[in-house]
Amino acid sequence: MKEKIRAVARLLVARFSAVVIVPLRGFGFAAKDVGNAVRRHQALGFSLLGGLLATALALSGNTAAVARSTGRGKAHRAAAGLGKPDHAGGFPTIHLEQVVGGITQPTTVTNAGDGSGRIFITQETGQIRIVINGTLLPTPFLDISNLVRQDPEQGLLGLAFHPDYASNGYFYVDYTDNDHNIVVARYQVSAGDPNIADPNSAYTILKQPQIDSEDHNGGTVAFGPDGYLYISIGDGSCCGDPEGNGQDLTTWLGKILRVDINRDDFPGDPNRNYGVPPDNPFVGHPPTLPEIWAYGLRNPWRCSFDRLTGDFFIGDVGQDTWEEVDFQPAGSSGGENYGWSVLEGMHCFNDNPPGSCDDFLNGGSTLPILEYNHDFPGCAVTGGYRYRGQRYADLAGVYFYGDFCYGLIWGAIQQGNGTWQSQVLLDNGLGFAITTFGEDEAGELYVVKFNSDQSVLYHIAGSQEVTPTPTPTITPTPTPTVTPTPTATVTPTPSVTVTPTPSVTVTPTPSVTVTPTPSVTATPTPSGTVTPSPTATATPTPCTGRCSPTPRPRPTARPRPTP
Repeated sequence: MKEKIRAVARLLVARFSAVVIVPLRGFGFAAKDVGNAVRRHQALGFSLLGGLLATALALSGNTAAVARSTGRGKAHRAAAGLGKPDHAGGFPTIHLEQVVGGITQPTTVTNAGDGSGRIFITQETGQIRIVINGTLLPTPFLDISNLVRQDPEQGLLGLAFHPDYASNGYFYVDYTDNDHNIVVARYQVSAGDPNIADPNSAYTILKQPQIDSEDHNGGTVAFGPDGYLYISIGDGSCCGDPEGNGQDLTTWLGKILRVDINRDDFPGDPNRNYGVPPDNPFVGHPPTLPEIWAYGLRNPWRCSFDRLTGDFFIGDVGQDTWEEVDFQPAGSSGGENYGWSVLEGMHCFNDNPPGSCDDFLNGGSTLPILEYNHDFPGCAVTGGYRYRGQRYADLAGVYFYGDFCYGLIWGAIQQGNGTWQSQVLLDNGLGFAITTFGEDEAGELYVVKFNSDQSVLYHIAGSQEVTPTPTPTITPTPTPTVTPTPTATVTPTPSVTVTPTPSVTVTPTPSVTVTPTPSVTATPTPSGTVTPSPTATATPTPCTGRCSPTPRPRPTARPRPTP
């Protein structure tokens, strides 16, 4: 943060000296003295500096120096990529809705992706806070303030949740420790409370010494669509990258790293507990470090993935003149050189060796998609997110980013030809220091106003709110209950007792004695011997035409395999 405060201080001196110092020279003051005083006290609160700047501007009457836009005014054209978009909808109108205040020095706003709807906020002082339904929980999710060095550009800077956080409880933080190391470490949620992490679960992923300077730490940690962890690290210098770290592929400084946190390729090194993805662009090319994914960065402050496309956005803070947003498409195989410190934005900064600037500007580097000049006005870019929420139709696909010193919120829209157009959507004034944007599980976006321990989280709202279609509740058709037909009880028919009819005694008729007639003896005719006819054997007639075949035995059914 110190560099950003310096930028505010430079602006203060420039404005304040022109309006106040010259008249006060008669009292023994000089601009040089004020400048020295500002530099000695540059860690003072942002609200004080903002107030002084606003006062100086008001005294000078130069309020036009601060660009004013609510999204309806004409596009600013002082920066590359600024102008009228070529789509019918134009730029949206936005406003801010306060979510919660009382946050201390916020640096990251993110979500756990676990379906809880919670918002997690890192504080530079070493705590992670949770917001639930607009309420800031009093107990931090994690407090590692005893491990964190709290200098202006150092502290707890980044937070990312494992893609399987809902099942494993792992999350990753980026901070600077008391020995000036940049540390990426893994922690785990406690077993008993989802809103409290286990501070004793720390597991170091990597360390990068930051001895020569306490500036330019980067600090973003983010999981890509590929499941790998991306880490941004600044060039480690105060000014101008004197060591040439941005272009040096033997150091992590000034780079984006890409590592696999699900394995360990360095079991003997306690400070390197990760694997190197085999498709990283510099694998197998020593002494180039294989963890490097992209390079040529000065201080990549707030980077994000487009949750829909997988594209990667990098807000890279400039030196004295140009701020830039760099871009990596989802299909990239890595290895992009974003130009620092040969270039600052799309402009030559250090033509060493001679001819480097021409080479870099003509295909030798990946130029930014957006840039703006400090005279625009501006001092330090804060990278943001592309809106993929469902609540505001007019924000769809807009990339939001901001300026730390002037409180400007920009919106950028990609054109049909692949270029980007950008416009100031909201000017919050000099006292509104933007340190980070954020995204919740639903894709809604947030921005913070950095103001010591009175920092505020705001929700970014559009003007075309979509009324959500309620999910139809399907009332299950009740299974009909079949009332069994009662079994008919058959009442046995009582047996009929048949009263026997009394037997009738028949008096026999007296028999009549018949005198037999004498029998006639018949002479029998000799019987003829009958020769039996032989039994005819039936010869079967062969089947011709549409006869019924002899039925075949039915096959025995085989048992069905168990699924």
